[in-house]
Amino acid sequence: MLNLTAIRTGAVYGSLLLMVGVMLPFLPVWLAAQGFSITEVAFALACQSVVRVVATPVIAYVADLYRARRRFIVLLAFLSAGFMLMAALVDSKPAIIALIVLSAATWAPIMPMLDAVAVEQSEDGHYDYGRVRIAGSVTFITGSLGAGALLSVIDKTGLIWVLVAAHMLLAFSGIALPRLGAARAGQSQTLTLGAARKVLLTGSFALLIMVAGLTQASHAVYYGFGSLHWATLGYSGVTIGALWSVGVIAEIFLFMYARGSVERLGPVLLLMAGAGLGVVRWAAMAIDPPIMIVAALQVLHAASYGMTHLGTIYYVRRFMNADYAGTAQGVFGAISGGILMTGAIALAGWAYNSYAALGYFTMAVMCCIALLLSVALKRRTGG
Repeated sequence: MLNLTAIRTGAVYGSLLLMVGVMLPFLPVWLAAQGFSITEVAFALACQSVVRVVATPVIAYVADLYRARRRFIVLLAFLSAGFMLMAALVDSKPAIIALIVLSAATWAPIMPMLDAVAVEQSEDGHYDYGRVRIAGSVTFITGSLGAGALLSVIDKTGLIWVLVAAHMLLAFSGIALPRLGAARAGQSQTLTLGAARKVLLTGSFALLIMVAGLTQASHAVYYGFGSLHWATLGYSGVTIGALWSVGVIAEIFLFMYARGSVERLGPVLLLMAGAGLGVVRWAAMAIDPPIMIVAALQVLHAASYGMTHLGTIYYVRRFMNADYAGTAQGVFGAISGGILMTGAIALAGWAYNSYAALGYFTMAVMCCIALLLSVALKRRTGG
C-alpha cells in the first residue's frame, strides 16, 4: 500500500539532493565559463561556506521559535530559486557572487529542518525515515549524471539554467511537504556560548573536531575544482557526472550494508581509516592517474567522507554526555563545516591555481595531520 506521506516527504528530499547533485559538481564549471578565475571561484565558494554556517542555525532557530518549519522550508526554497534566477540574469561578477551566496543562505537551512520534520513523522509511525531519506542519495546521482549529460549538448554557460530549473523543482516540491510533524520547539536545546564551552572542554572533543574536521575539509579541492580539472583533461560532462556518482554510490553502500560492521570497529578506528585512506585518495589524484584509476579512487569517498561521518556520530554517542549531544553536533558543524572548510577552500583555490592537480597534495597533507591526531585520540580514549 502506497504511503502518500512518505512519498511526499521523499519528493522534497529527492528534489533537494537533485539540486545539490547538479550544483556541487557544476557550479564551479559555470562560474569559470562566466570568466571567473580560479581565485575568484574559490572566493565565491568560501563565501557560500561562511554564510551557510551563519544562516543555518539562525534561520532554523527562528523556524523553531514560531513552530513553522514547513512554512519556512517552502519560503526558503522559493527564495533560493529566485536568487539563482537573478544570478542567471546579471553580468557583474560581484552581483553573481552576492546572489549565489544569498541562494546558499536560503537553501542550506532546509536540510536540517527537513530532517527534523521527517524524524518526527517517522517517530510518529508515518514511515521509515531511512527509506525516505535514501531518495535524496538516488537523486543526487541523477542530478550529477543528468547535468553531465546535458553538458555534452549545451554550452557551459547554459549550466545556470539547469541550476535554476533544479532550484525551481525544489521550490514547488516543498509545497507537497505534509503538514504533519510540527516543530517541537519547546524540546529543542539552544546552542549557547556556555554550553559550547562546556562541550569543547569535555574529554577529547576538541581533538575530535580537528581529526574529523581536517579530513572532511580535505575534500575542498575535489568539491571546488575537481569537475573543472577533469574538464581541462577532456573528460565529457557524462564522464564527470559518472565519476561523482561513483563516490555517492560507494557512500550509500557503506551506510546501507556495512554500517553494522563498521560500527563494531569503534569511532576512532573509523576516523583513522577515513584519514588514512584520504591520504591515499588525494595523493593518487595529485598525479593525474588514468581514468579507470580515478574511478577506483572515487570509491574511497566511502572512507574519506563516509567513515569520517560515521566515526564522528559514534564518537559523540559513545563519549559525550547525552544531554549535550545536540550541542556537540552544533559545535562540530560550526567549526568543521565553517572555519576549517572555509580555510581549506581558500587553500584549495591557491593550490589549484598554482599547481593544478598537484594541489591535491595539500589535501593529502591535511589528512596526514588528521591521521596523526587520530592516533593521539585513540590513546586518550581507547575508542
